[in-house]
Amino acid sequence: MAKKFLNLIENIQKQMNSGFTTGGLVKLASDYKSKEGYKNQNKVQQKYIDDYFNSDGNYKVKSISTEYPSSAPGNSDNRGNFFYITVAKELANGLTNQQGQVTVTSDMLEPIDTGINRTPEDPDTEYDNKVQIDPKEIDEEDQIEITRMTQQGDSVKKSELSNPTKNTKIPSSPATSTPAVNESYTSNYMPING
Repeated sequence: MAKKFLNLIENIQKQMNSGFTTGGLVKLASDYKSKEGYKNQNKVQQKYIDDYFNSDGNYKVKSISTEYPSSAPGNSDNRGNFFYITVAKELANGLTNQQGQVTVTSDMLEPIDTGINRTPEDPDTEYDNKVQIDPKEIDEEDQIEITRMTQQGDSVKKSELSNPTKNTKIPSSPATSTPAVNESYTSNYMPING
Protein backbone atom coordinates (compact mmCIF):
# COMPACT_ATOMS: atom_id res chain seq x y z
CA MET A 1 0.00 0.00 0.00
CA ALA A 2 2.86 2.37 0.81
CA LYS A 3 4.34 1.92 -2.67
CA LYS A 4 1.00 2.73 -4.34
CA PHE A 5 0.63 5.79 -2.13
CA LEU A 6 4.17 6.91 -2.98
CA ASN A 7 3.46 6.54 -6.72
CA LEU A 8 0.28 8.58 -6.29
CA ILE A 9 2.11 11.36 -4.45
CA GLU A 10 4.91 11.40 -7.03
CA ASN A 11 2.43 11.70 -9.90
CA ILE A 12 0.56 14.52 -8.16
CA GLN A 13 3.83 16.30 -7.42
CA LYS A 14 5.02 15.96 -11.01
CA GLN A 15 1.73 17.33 -12.29
CA MET A 16 1.84 20.22 -9.81
CA ASN A 17 5.43 21.04 -10.74
CA SER A 18 5.08 20.99 -14.51
CA GLY A 19 1.46 20.36 -15.48
CA PHE A 20 2.54 17.13 -17.20
CA THR A 21 2.17 13.53 -16.07
CA THR A 22 3.86 10.40 -17.33
CA GLY A 23 1.54 8.74 -19.83
CA GLY A 24 -0.40 11.97 -20.39
CA LEU A 25 -1.23 13.38 -23.81
CA VAL A 26 0.66 16.41 -25.07
CA LYS A 27 0.86 18.58 -28.16
CA LEU A 28 3.30 21.21 -29.36
CA ALA A 29 2.55 24.72 -28.20
CA SER A 30 1.36 27.02 -30.95
CA ASP A 31 4.38 29.31 -30.44
CA TYR A 32 6.98 26.58 -29.79
CA LYS A 33 9.42 28.03 -32.36
CA SER A 34 9.77 31.19 -30.29
CA LYS A 35 10.71 29.31 -27.10
CA GLU A 36 14.29 29.15 -25.83
CA GLY A 37 14.28 25.35 -25.81
CA TYR A 38 13.66 25.34 -29.58
CA LYS A 39 16.04 28.20 -30.39
CA ASN A 40 18.90 26.51 -28.51
CA GLN A 41 18.70 23.45 -30.80
CA ASN A 42 20.73 23.19 -34.00
CA LYS A 43 18.97 23.12 -37.41
CA VAL A 44 18.98 19.31 -37.66
CA GLN A 45 17.33 18.92 -34.24
CA GLN A 46 14.79 21.64 -35.04
CA LYS A 47 13.86 19.85 -38.28
CA TYR A 48 13.55 16.54 -36.40
CA ILE A 49 11.17 18.12 -33.87
CA ASP A 50 9.12 19.72 -36.67
CA ASP A 51 8.90 16.41 -38.57
CA TYR A 52 8.17 14.37 -35.44
CA PHE A 53 5.09 16.40 -34.51
CA ASN A 54 3.77 16.79 -38.08
CA SER A 55 0.71 14.52 -37.65
CA ASP A 56 -2.55 14.79 -35.72
CA GLY A 57 -1.78 11.59 -33.82
CA ASN A 58 -1.50 11.09 -30.07
CA TYR A 59 1.79 11.92 -28.37
CA LYS A 60 2.38 10.62 -24.86
CA VAL A 61 4.81 11.68 -22.15
CA LYS A 62 7.33 8.92 -21.42
CA SER A 63 9.44 10.65 -18.77
CA ILE A 64 9.87 13.99 -17.03
CA SER A 65 13.19 15.18 -15.64
CA THR A 66 14.37 18.44 -14.15
CA GLU A 67 17.22 20.55 -15.43
CA TYR A 68 19.54 19.10 -12.79
CA PRO A 69 18.00 15.72 -11.89
CA SER A 70 18.79 14.33 -8.46
CA SER A 71 17.95 10.96 -6.92
CA ALA A 72 17.59 12.54 -3.47
CA PRO A 73 13.88 13.09 -2.76
CA GLY A 74 14.38 16.21 -0.64
CA ASN A 75 16.65 17.99 -3.12
CA SER A 76 15.24 21.29 -4.33
CA ASP A 77 16.57 20.54 -7.84
CA ASN A 78 13.69 18.07 -8.19
CA ARG A 79 11.23 20.97 -8.09
CA GLY A 80 11.07 23.98 -10.32
CA ASN A 81 9.50 25.26 -13.48
CA PHE A 82 11.93 23.99 -16.14
CA PHE A 83 11.64 20.36 -17.21
CA TYR A 84 12.83 18.10 -19.99
CA ILE A 85 10.02 15.92 -21.30
CA THR A 86 10.51 12.81 -23.41
CA VAL A 87 7.60 12.28 -25.79
CA ALA A 88 6.73 9.20 -27.88
CA LYS A 89 4.22 8.81 -30.70
CA GLU A 90 1.36 6.40 -30.01
CA LEU A 91 1.38 3.51 -32.49
CA ALA A 92 -1.75 1.81 -31.18
CA ASN A 93 -3.99 2.27 -28.16
CA GLY A 94 -1.55 2.20 -25.22
CA LEU A 95 1.46 1.24 -27.38
CA THR A 96 4.08 3.93 -27.97
CA ASN A 97 7.11 4.01 -30.22
CA GLN A 98 10.06 3.10 -28.01
CA GLN A 99 12.78 3.86 -30.58
CA GLY A 100 11.47 7.10 -32.06
CA GLN A 101 11.24 9.39 -29.06
CA VAL A 102 12.09 13.05 -28.74
CA THR A 103 13.06 15.08 -25.68
CA VAL A 104 11.93 18.71 -25.60
CA THR A 105 11.63 21.40 -22.95
CA SER A 106 8.38 21.79 -21.08
CA ASP A 107 7.72 25.27 -22.47
CA MET A 108 7.41 23.80 -25.99
CA LEU A 109 4.53 21.51 -25.02
CA GLU A 110 0.96 21.85 -23.81
CA PRO A 111 -0.80 19.09 -21.87
CA ILE A 112 -4.10 17.79 -23.25
CA ASP A 113 -6.57 17.32 -20.43
CA THR A 114 -8.93 14.42 -21.13
CA GLY A 115 -10.38 14.49 -17.64
CA ILE A 116 -11.62 11.08 -16.60
CA ASN A 117 -12.11 10.01 -20.21
CA ARG A 118 -9.93 7.64 -22.18
CA THR A 119 -7.45 8.96 -24.69
CA PRO A 120 -9.08 9.88 -27.98
CA GLU A 121 -8.65 7.61 -30.98
CA ASP A 122 -5.48 8.24 -32.90
CA PRO A 123 -6.46 9.45 -36.39
CA ASP A 124 -3.19 8.04 -37.79
CA THR A 125 -4.06 4.49 -36.73
CA GLU A 126 -7.83 4.67 -37.34
CA TYR A 127 -9.06 3.02 -40.52
CA ASP A 128 -12.38 2.34 -42.16
CA ASN A 129 -13.18 -1.35 -42.03
CA LYS A 130 -14.94 -2.17 -45.29
CA VAL A 131 -15.78 -5.77 -44.33
CA GLN A 132 -19.53 -6.15 -43.92
CA ILE A 133 -20.82 -9.45 -42.60
CA ASP A 134 -24.57 -9.87 -43.01
CA PRO A 135 -26.31 -12.70 -41.16
CA LYS A 136 -28.19 -15.19 -43.33
CA GLU A 137 -30.62 -18.02 -42.68
CA ILE A 138 -29.23 -21.56 -42.83
CA ASP A 139 -30.71 -23.77 -45.52
CA GLU A 140 -31.78 -27.38 -44.94
CA GLU A 141 -28.78 -28.52 -46.98
CA ASP A 142 -26.33 -26.41 -44.99
CA GLN A 143 -27.60 -27.88 -41.75
CA ILE A 144 -25.72 -31.13 -42.27
CA GLU A 145 -22.16 -29.95 -42.46
CA ILE A 146 -18.95 -31.89 -42.19
CA THR A 147 -18.36 -30.26 -38.78
CA ARG A 148 -21.54 -31.94 -37.53
CA MET A 149 -20.37 -35.37 -38.57
CA THR A 150 -18.69 -37.91 -36.28
CA GLN A 151 -16.32 -40.64 -37.32
CA GLN A 152 -17.56 -43.91 -35.88
CA GLY A 153 -15.17 -46.69 -36.79
CA ASP A 154 -14.46 -46.59 -40.50
CA SER A 155 -17.50 -44.51 -41.44
CA VAL A 156 -18.68 -40.95 -40.89
CA LYS A 157 -22.17 -40.55 -39.40
CA LYS A 158 -24.33 -37.60 -38.45
CA SER A 159 -23.67 -36.43 -34.90
CA GLU A 160 -26.36 -36.61 -32.26
CA LEU A 161 -27.04 -32.91 -31.57
CA SER A 162 -29.75 -33.30 -28.93
CA ASN A 163 -29.51 -34.54 -25.37
CA PRO A 164 -31.25 -37.84 -24.53
CA THR A 165 -34.64 -37.58 -22.84
CA LYS A 166 -34.36 -40.81 -20.79
CA ASN A 167 -31.61 -42.72 -19.01
CA THR A 168 -29.59 -45.24 -20.95
CA LYS A 169 -29.39 -48.71 -19.40
CA ILE A 170 -25.81 -49.97 -19.53
CA PRO A 171 -25.59 -53.77 -19.30
CA SER A 172 -23.27 -54.84 -16.51
CA SER A 173 -22.83 -57.47 -13.81
CA PRO A 174 -21.16 -57.00 -10.42
CA ALA A 175 -17.75 -58.55 -9.88
CA THR A 176 -18.89 -60.21 -6.64
CA SER A 177 -22.27 -60.87 -5.17
CA THR A 178 -23.50 -58.35 -2.63
CA PRO A 179 -22.58 -59.53 0.88
CA ALA A 180 -25.19 -59.48 3.59
CA VAL A 181 -24.93 -57.00 6.43
CA ASN A 182 -22.20 -57.92 8.94
CA GLU A 183 -20.86 -60.59 6.61
CA SER A 184 -18.26 -58.63 4.76
CA TYR A 185 -14.63 -59.65 4.61
CA THR A 186 -13.75 -56.77 6.96
CA SER A 187 -15.73 -58.38 9.79
CA ASN A 188 -12.91 -60.91 10.17
CA TYR A 189 -10.41 -58.33 11.32
CA MET A 190 -12.52 -55.29 12.34
CA PRO A 191 -15.15 -55.54 15.07
CA ILE A 192 -18.51 -54.05 14.13
CA ASN A 193 -19.77 -53.15 17.61
CA GLY A 194 -17.19 -52.35 19.96
